[in-house]
Amino acid sequence: MANVNSIDPIGPLFAGFFILYGIVAIGSLVMLVVALVDIVRRPEWQWRLAGQEKVLWILLVLLVNFLAIPSLIYWFSVRKKLVAVEQAGVAGAYGPGHVTYSGWEPTPPPMAPPGWHPDPSGQPWLRWWDGTRWSEHTWAGDVPVR
Repeated sequence: MANVNSIDPIGPLFAGFFILYGIVAIGSLVMLVVALVDIVRRPEWQWRLAGQEKVLWILLVLLVNFLAIPSLIYWFSVRKKLVAVEQAGVAGAYGPGHVTYSGWEPTPPPMAPPGWHPDPSGQPWLRWWDGTRWSEHTWAGDVPVR
């Protein structure tokens, strides 16, 4: 006759495995959400300058997130590149300009003040610049005094 009070050694082992599985599953889900939020909030220009594809990483994290491996690869490898691009943009590494949601927008070069300037076509006369565009007025002598 079997002893009713004996403890089955498989029971605690199964319980420990089940608890470990639950912790890994919850951790994977949390990492999926954190990585996905970070991926989606980053503008497209950062991805282009970092040489990465935003849609690819969204799909990897959503569809292949076994043990949070794509999320962890994104977080510890790809995200570093995106942060470096963002910081370089703010520091002006891409030239004068400013960061917008759609990308890096260079500041247009300053325009020359209105006045007589050498003709942009290379002709040996002066042409009037009104501050925004060239006029049809030309001058063949020295710079006239206003």
